[in-house]
Amino acid sequence: MNVCKRAKAATFSCAVAIGIATVASAEVLVGTRNPRVDVPAVQKAVDIGGLVILKGHFSFAGTPTINPDVPGFPAATVRVSKAVTISGADDQDEMTTIEGGQVPFEVDAPGSAVTIQRLRFVRPTSTAIEVSGVAGLVVASCRIDGVQPLDGLSAGIAINLFSFPTPDQPGHPERISGTLLVVDNDVDVAGATVTDDANGIALFNAGIPGAEVEAYLSGNRIRNTTEPGINVRRVVGRVYVKRNQIRTATFAGPAPRPEALRLVNLGSYVVAQNSIDCRWPQAMGIGVFSQVAPWPIQDAIITENTVTMAPPEGTVFGEDSAGIAVRGFAQGNVVLNNSIRGRAAKALSVSAFRGGAPSNTAFVLNRLDDFEASVADVVVGDGVSNTRIVGPGSVENHGTGTVIVRLPSREE
Repeated sequence: MNVCKRAKAATFSCAVAIGIATVASAEVLVGTRNPRVDVPAVQKAVDIGGLVILKGHFSFAGTPTINPDVPGFPAATVRVSKAVTISGADDQDEMTTIEGGQVPFEVDAPGSAVTIQRLRFVRPTSTAIEVSGVAGLVVASCRIDGVQPLDGLSAGIAINLFSFPTPDQPGHPERISGTLLVVDNDVDVAGATVTDDANGIALFNAGIPGAEVEAYLSGNRIRNTTEPGINVRRVVGRVYVKRNQIRTATFAGPAPRPEALRLVNLGSYVVAQNSIDCRWPQAMGIGVFSQVAPWPIQDAIITENTVTMAPPEGTVFGEDSAGIAVRGFAQGNVVLNNSIRGRAAKALSVSAFRGGAPSNTAFVLNRLDDFEASVADVVVGDGVSNTRIVGPGSVENHGTGTVIVRLPSREE
């Protein structure tokens, strides 16, 4: 029969990112490749909650019906509104596949925990998973093969991406709380052009005092981005960005791009052991900044990352070219023991931005042996105060209170 097959499992052991969960029963759906059957069957199972196991090949192609008239939010295919675990079957021969669909899963479940794991998304539109409300999230071991932009914007996994916060309009960060695990995913956002904004993993506007977030964005492989591979903005709580691999899209042209890995505004950040291959002509490998005084970025630790700047041949670098950059309303940030390779205007940069000037920035023991700067290895901009630089490399200093402790390079 051309219908989704349902089966009840007496017991089912499900490997998730934080351990082994054993549940009494599971709803098992087998895909038919017919969206008129697959979409309502998955929606019905998700509405019941509990554990939903998807097997085989599903099609979500068709007209999305969730949020069709909500300004600023893309219409979606399946809405997750209660506690549920959605898991691909543990099949070594075939990864459970969901083909097409505009925002295949929209998670709007404030106060509930949601897990989505071991699913392969093929060419979704806008995003594969969009989260606008949750209290505890796991997105683990998923694969995204291409994303079709919608109105020039796309992302692989987006948490509150469509809620852009400002101090005057803070939105609803209370809708995102708890522990957020986005781990071990393979995200390819191929499909965007140079004029599109294609993010890899985005986390915006999460947590409030008393309901903070603890986020782990770790072990993900992200590629073909035209916007940040990892994009974090205004988080009340702790964010750990570790052991990810990011490779941007490759294109020529004079237009500057943003950071391959971006941290913005409030948050307690640790960024460690990531590998970044930035192929844009004008860009920053890692960017740490705030553009608004009420939300400064403070005490971030950027350590043991490998940043490779690989722009097209013949690129003439501008102000937006750096391996690691600290800008704007930023205090007490530490850039320690990173390796920066390739070519850019500078390896390390600290500069004023949107009326804010960083203070108490530390660049310590970063390795620049395989780097070629067109300006200087380290550039301290006008208005910047109390920068500490420890290690080898040329310095162009326009700040005040700069302390330079020179160490010989390996060749010396």
